[in-house]
Amino acid sequence: MRPKPINILVKGHKIGIKFMIMTLICLGACSPKHSSYSEFKEIEHGVWAKTAACEFIPHYGDSLGVYDLKLALCYAHDYPYRNMSVVVDFIKNDSLVKRSEIDYELADSNGNRKIAGFGVAYQSEHEVLSDVRVGDFDKIRVWQGLACDTLQGVTQVGIILKKK
Repeated sequence: MRPKPINILVKGHKIGIKFMIMTLICLGACSPKHSSYSEFKEIEHGVWAKTAACEFIPHYGDSLGVYDLKLALCYAHDYPYRNMSVVVDFIKNDSLVKRSEIDYELADSNGNRKIAGFGVAYQSEHEVLSDVRVGDFDKIRVWQGLACDTLQGVTQVGIILKKK
């Protein structure tokens, strides 16, 4: 004699225990893992002064996690250059730990943008560091690195931390 399957009554309907377990597993698999963090700073009037740093304090979802760090730049369709240079300083206890200089190539020699934009705006991302751990640094400062005193057409600067 075979045992009867266990059924649970939910709102007047019988639901088998196997169905309920599978539903819970699926719901658990679809829940957000909070594995990334991003923050963006507005560049006032789209003019980024050489002396104005964007400062970020990274937030980690998992204190034991390992992360990749990307820098994102948002710029307008009328940004006047083919490239954009930035300097990224990593600060811990008010001391410089590491400096990275990044050159974004935004357009080819004919002025054609290398990435698609949305309307009149573009966003370019570049991985700056991998295998970042909590405590490696406590601040990130981003400076525009071109030779001009002010850089027209940059609208936002952001960081993206993604858990590996």
